Parts: sequence; C-alpha cells; structure tokens
Amino acid sequence: MAKSIERTSYFKSHWLTFARIVFSAIFFYWLFLIWNSTASLNESIEATSDRVTATHHIQVEYKNEVQLWKDLLLRSNNRDALEQNWKKYETQYQIVVSEAEQIIAKNDVRAIRQQMKSFVDAHTVNHEKYKNSVAMLIRNNFNPIQADIAVKGIDQPIHEYLEVVELDMLDERRRVNDNLIAKTRNQIEQSLFALAFIGLLAIWMPKH
Repeated sequence: MAKSIERTSYFKSHWLTFARIVFSAIFFYWLFLIWNSTASLNESIEATSDRVTATHHIQVEYKNEVQLWKDLLLRSNNRDALEQNWKKYETQYQIVVSEAEQIIAKNDVRAIRQQMKSFVDAHTVNHEKYKNSVAMLIRNNFNPIQADIAVKGIDQPIHEYLEVVELDMLDERRRVNDNLIAKTRNQIEQSLFALAFIGLLAIWMPKH
C-alpha cells in the first residue's frame, strides 16, 4: 500500500514537472509571437515608407533634369558649352532612369508598376525629342527660341505620372499599415488570452 502511494506520488510529481515545462514553453512561445508581430510590423512599415520616399525623390531628380535642359538652352552659345551642358543633362537623365527602374523592381503593386512603366516610356520619348531640339539649336546658330518651342511643355504630362504614383504609394502605405495593425492586434489579443489561461493554470495547479 505504501509502495502504491509512493509510486502515485512519484508519477504525480513528474507529471507536474512536465506540465510546468510545457506551460512555460507555451508562455515564452506566445511572448515570441508578440515580439515577432511587432518586428514584422516595423519592417513592413519601413519598407513601404522607403518606397514612398523613393517616389518623392525621383520627382525631385526629374525636376533637376528639366532644369538642366533649360540651362542648356540658355547657356549653350557654342559647341563646347553645348557639349558640357549636354553631358550634365545626360548624367541627370540616367539618374532618373536608374531610380525609375529601382522603383519598378521593388514594387509589387500592379497599378504603381504600370504608372512607372508609362513614365519610363514617355521619359525615353522625351529624351529623343530633346536630342532633336539640340540639333535644331545647332542649325539656328545657338539661338534657343525654336529649339525651346519644339519641346515646350513636354515635361509636364510625364511628371503627372510621378504625382499619381506618389499618391498611389501613400494609399498603399495606409492600406498596409491598417492591415498590419489589425493583424498584430488580433495576435496580441490571442496571446493575452493564452497568457491569462496559463496564469490561471499556474494559480490552480497543485504545488506538491
């Protein structure tokens, strides 16, 4: 009889130890889920914010490109000056091309990718028009009037592509933020329920 009681006490003690280990593991697992949800939230928000920043930055770079073109027309009164100014413009043009390609590569929203591709296509067409305008500038003995008329206002329509992209990116950031916050809130609520359940078990579990 004494041995039976001792055996029962032995198994009960080991079962309680095992149960405490399991409940402790669950406790730390749910803590990890809470931390991981917060970390994922921050990473996703940062990634979306970076894309918004990129769409704003390319607008600034494109405006710089347009300004360099205007400077070229005003300051290119001979071939040497024209070559120097064209190199500056061409360098800035390539910067805009590179940033546009990066935005397309890093974005998986179809509407935004399509807008950026439309910008890239129109940007390429305008580049050819600017080349033709340079030839006209040379033919007119560096008088910029006709060359300016030939390309006047062609920058504005494609700048509107970038403005639409930025607005779409802001909407996308709001959507991502709302989804992630809702997801994280749900996981935290589940975690708190699990922790409360484990806490009750710890209170009511026999100590011996």
